Amino acid sequence: MLDSLLGPALGELVQQEDAFTLRVQAPTGADGLPVVFFIPGGGFTTGSGESRWYESPTFVHDARIVLVTVNYRLGVSGHFGPLGDPAESTKPVRDLQAALEWVRENISSFGGDPGRITIAGDSAGAWYAYALSTDPRMRGLAARTLLISMPRLAPLPVDIWLRHRAAVIDAVGSETSLLTAPVGALLAAQGRARAGLQAFPYMPAESQETPSDLARYASSAQRIHTDAVLLITTAEESAGFLRNQPRADYSKADVERFIERTFTDPASVAAFLQADDDPDAYLCMVRAATLAQFRTSALEIATNAPVSAQVVRLDHRSKLEAAYAPHCFVLPFIFGDVAQWRDSPMLDGASMSESARVTVAMRKLVTDFVYRGVTTSDRFDPLTPQTLSLDADGIRLEPALEAGLGVRETDSK
Repeated sequence: MLDSLLGPALGELVQQEDAFTLRVQAPTGADGLPVVFFIPGGGFTTGSGESRWYESPTFVHDARIVLVTVNYRLGVSGHFGPLGDPAESTKPVRDLQAALEWVRENISSFGGDPGRITIAGDSAGAWYAYALSTDPRMRGLAARTLLISMPRLAPLPVDIWLRHRAAVIDAVGSETSLLTAPVGALLAAQGRARAGLQAFPYMPAESQETPSDLARYASSAQRIHTDAVLLITTAEESAGFLRNQPRADYSKADVERFIERTFTDPASVAAFLQADDDPDAYLCMVRAATLAQFRTSALEIATNAPVSAQVVRLDHRSKLEAAYAPHCFVLPFIFGDVAQWRDSPMLDGASMSESARVTVAMRKLVTDFVYRGVTTSDRFDPLTPQTLSLDADGIRLEPALEAGLGVRETDSK
């Protein structure tokens, strides 16, 4: 879905079942440097820490960090098994735990400090980073948490997960085929089964590792065991998904219905979305969906975290038609060098000078967090909520006017 924004880099990689690899990048002469353990996203079905998107020599050199990008099992192979036990849905969590433990034990050999690991992720990778950061069994493995574009997604209720599993078994032929079928057959079955299922059908079910309250942040954020949290969203995350439908297909009535069924106080949300730029129905829908799925999640986590938190919004916009500041737009400004992101449509027509300024600001923000956590002056205060806004003109502290806007709990069934 996001190839039209990100480009074809993932398609250059060979698909295989062996997910137990990670890549370590460190500057020359590294010794005792902070570590960023980055979990890539991909909707729980795609993504790779070995993509060229994360080849980041300039970031690693200039920031003086050790960067670890990690793989984990995906899709059908990551979330189903022959026993029908919900624990089979959390194989990616255990992959990531094993990788994090390996990094903790071995990263000093690469010049990293095992006591200064920031666990980070984007999108589904942020979802896993949050799950690990709130699991008390993971306490002590990481010092800080960086969540980029984390979606509001609850683990699947077990009955829904079993329904998805049954659809996959029908497509692949048998329960044992979940273990024995060739990669190509599994991928084909994954595609066939997905057509009749809800969004994100291949993700963890409710379990000890991914508890049912994970997306109820008033509860789960209380369990954060790292010492600081940085949450980054973009101004129009949901444009990454909604722009695939013709702009003219959206109407004000669609927006009103979405707001009514999604938020606890629809009138306040409608008033908040009436921005000075007089958005059309498409842009209103993008902003409403972004508020529901991404922005309120970040604010709720910051409000309820027992540790210092900081919330940032990227307001720099893409020149790509109807993209605005979409999902994943943060990534090139942290990890990217020109060659690695050369064919990313969301950077088409970008001003080199503006991109450079955004990159400098974003990398400084992340580097400062990795080294020092959250400073007192920028700490999110639920009583007087303010967040940071970042664009080509720099970083500003602004009132978080959307703080307190609530999202209804939905019935996944």
